[in-house]
Amino acid sequence: NCARPFAAEEPAPPHEHVQDFLREVQEDWKSPTTSSFCDKMSLCRSTVQGIEEALDSDLVLLQKMKKAAKAKFNSGQEHVCHMEQYIHAMQKLSVNCHSSGESEVASAFCKLAEFSREILSPTKNMVRGLFIPLFNNNVNVSQELKKPVDRAWRDYENRFKQMEKEKRDLARAYGMVRTEVSGSELAEELHHERRSFQLSMCEVLLLQYIRT
Repeated sequence: NCARPFAAEEPAPPHEHVQDFLREVQEDWKSPTTSSFCDKMSLCRSTVQGIEEALDSDLVLLQKMKKAAKAKFNSGQEHVCHMEQYIHAMQKLSVNCHSSGESEVASAFCKLAEFSREILSPTKNMVRGLFIPLFNNNVNVSQELKKPVDRAWRDYENRFKQMEKEKRDLARAYGMVRTEVSGSELAEELHHERRSFQLSMCEVLLLQYIRT
């Protein structure tokens, strides 16, 4: 039987393994009234918390990388500008020397300009490649990922409380007192809320699988 999901619990293990989660979901689908899935929901939330912290850590590193890429891009742009000025100066010197009859010196400056121009093209491509990470949108993925799970949990918890109250009120109407409502009694009524929570968890675990 499922225990009350929002009651005080023993400290849960740090995370839910994917294989265990899938097995528990399958058992819940086969037999909701005997399933222990709702006992594992707090563990699922702990798993989401752990993934959130890992994603936040990754985000910090990505932001640092973006900052470094931006600095390299700005420096690269400045370097390209200096190279273009350098090539232009070499070309002018080549023309001036040629006009002065210094053909050998003019040829040397011309070769320097051509060599620098050959280097300029791949340098521009490299700098342009640094610009791509600057377009990445630093959305807090962890928060967007956590919201559906938290919302599904709240829906489940609120529905559980509502159904529990209805069961107690019904018992009181017949002159009885109920101190506890077992989870198995509410398994069918909470079918939709559990499925929503399971779907949200699948999305989280799928992202974690892709990430690793």
